[in-house]
Amino acid sequence: MSLQDPARLDPARLELAAPGDRYADYCLWDYEPVGPTTGRLRQASLLWHSLTCAGADPRLFALCDALRAGLGPGRSVWGAKLRDGVTTWEFYFYDYARLERTVSIERVLAILAPFAPCGLRYAGGRPYFMFSLDLDNALVRGERGLDRLNIYVGNPGSSVSSGLCYGLTAQGLVFDNLYSFFDAAREREAIRAKAACSAHLDLPGLDLDAILWPELMTCGVVVVANKRLCDGVYFSRVGIDGLIAFLDRLDYPLPIRTFVREERRRLSHLLFDVGIDYAVTDGRLTVTKSAYYGLL
Repeated sequence: MSLQDPARLDPARLELAAPGDRYADYCLWDYEPVGPTTGRLRQASLLWHSLTCAGADPRLFALCDALRAGLGPGRSVWGAKLRDGVTTWEFYFYDYARLERTVSIERVLAILAPFAPCGLRYAGGRPYFMFSLDLDNALVRGERGLDRLNIYVGNPGSSVSSGLCYGLTAQGLVFDNLYSFFDAAREREAIRAKAACSAHLDLPGLDLDAILWPELMTCGVVVVANKRLCDGVYFSRVGIDGLIAFLDRLDYPLPIRTFVREERRRLSHLLFDVGIDYAVTDGRLTVTKSAYYGLL
């Protein structure tokens, strides 16, 4: 995907905050804005900017519009993911009512059907509280199918809040990830212990600050993810300066970093969520994927 001039963002896509807007993190847990909201931007503006900078197909914009229209504002979470210099987007749908859910897989797939039909089915009687799917140009252009959903279920019985993720394809379910949630202020030692206990990392000489970035550990919640091919860590509820530091450290495309820096004031009332996947490559700890998240 080619980068474009960020000035080409349609001015109508610079969405201003309005009375009654929802403020929630990437788990759809609500929070109070941390500053004045009048004249400020919604997080959706960052999604539209990301799509524009990555040269997204107009049908991808239309798909996102359809999701918000079909589910209502503040019911979808988006993640702009960067891997090997390529941006794709993952959308996350929550309904903590579980079996009494109104945001179901069937409902979302029906909204997506005009853009990307999906033949996958998952029993509504199972107690998932969340699912996600990947969106990109290839999907809306018909170059690939919507052939995978990520299904999330709870993990009762543990003293640590956690969730399990399964990948659903035509071949069935495969267990993928375990996510463990920690209070960043109160559970520092538990976070460090969890990050260090990895099937992918050697303990001798491991610099945990290379994983648990000090500039982001002032966040509200840290999530450590154990995955099949790597591990991950997510920093939830960071301020605008934390987002800027994250984008700079990972050398995000200059138009992305410039936009966020120039709009710092109009984004300063928001909290953000960011994350990295990491593995050891040629003896070095390497970030293999990263993402920042927002509400649509």
